[in-house]
Amino acid sequence: MIIDRYLWKRLGIATLYVLLSFSALYAIFDLLAESKNIGKEQYTTLTLFRYVLWRIPVYLYDVFPVSILIGSLITLTRLSSTNEYVVMRVCGISKKRLIGILTIFACACALFNALIGEYLLPTSYENSNRIKYTAHYGEQAAINRNGIWIKSGNDMIHIDSLLPDGTMHGINRYHLADDFHLDTITFAETAKYKDNQWQLNQLNETTITNDKIYFRQTISDNWQTHINPNLVKVLIIEPSQMPVHTLNTYIKHLNNNKQRTTTYEIVKWRKIFYPFGAIAMVLVALAFTPVIARHSNMGWRIFLGMCLGVGFHFLGRFFSFYAELFKLPPFIAGGMPIILFTLFAIFINTYIQKQQ
Repeated sequence: MIIDRYLWKRLGIATLYVLLSFSALYAIFDLLAESKNIGKEQYTTLTLFRYVLWRIPVYLYDVFPVSILIGSLITLTRLSSTNEYVVMRVCGISKKRLIGILTIFACACALFNALIGEYLLPTSYENSNRIKYTAHYGEQAAINRNGIWIKSGNDMIHIDSLLPDGTMHGINRYHLADDFHLDTITFAETAKYKDNQWQLNQLNETTITNDKIYFRQTISDNWQTHINPNLVKVLIIEPSQMPVHTLNTYIKHLNNNKQRTTTYEIVKWRKIFYPFGAIAMVLVALAFTPVIARHSNMGWRIFLGMCLGVGFHFLGRFFSFYAELFKLPPFIAGGMPIILFTLFAIFINTYIQKQQ
């Protein structure tokens, strides 16, 4: 157990350093990209830093597998260069046990990354979008876990959710008269921008007068509002930003409406398999760790790790496009990059073990 804890500590520290370094690099890129907005509307330098701060979980999630690969390469290469790796093997630490230690570390990292993707990532996107929205459009809207509030003229509008295609779901509109008393309450199941106007579907409207209350129901109706569709786009959460359970709900919604779900199913399976990339990465790192190494090998091993990490991301995108083009099962598109990397690592480890 002493050896196990020692290796976990070394792996954890190296991975953390790489993770923070890549995240800082991503933050710098976002700072440069968003700096052009400073001075527009209410977008200030403080807004810029708040926006980038809320996007930190996004950076962590994106670079986690690559950070584990490079961190593992650094740790194992250093152990080999100081002959600690040789001493461990001589003392009876088998390759099988070493793989077990690395796999436990990778599983812990995979769990942490999955928690980021399911809980921190949606909140991060939501708050960063809210900050950008408020800076560009003022305090006209408020976003929270219970939905979105928008003020448009004398209307107070609550939207339960915004779907990726721009459709509003669960719209409650409260219209105030000029003397600020409640005049009309409108509920619509969905609203979509079509032919340069918003169209409400499954509409229920209640009109309140001094002595009577009127009810009206209709399948669809045009909505006269000043809400800009470009304004709504700022608030939309893309499929890659959704947790898996929300993607399942949206896929069910598309199926009920006889719409294609391939893109969203591929994203769902990619998010399910993505944390397991940590296991593939530590196995790849072990495969490229020699029994004896020199300090001069560190640079090219880190470069190799970066190339493999970039290849991992490109492979994921490649299978996503390939699956949509040739109508492959989403499960294959989402899981194939992880499976290929894992099989590659197992093959290299087996080949090297036979050569020793």
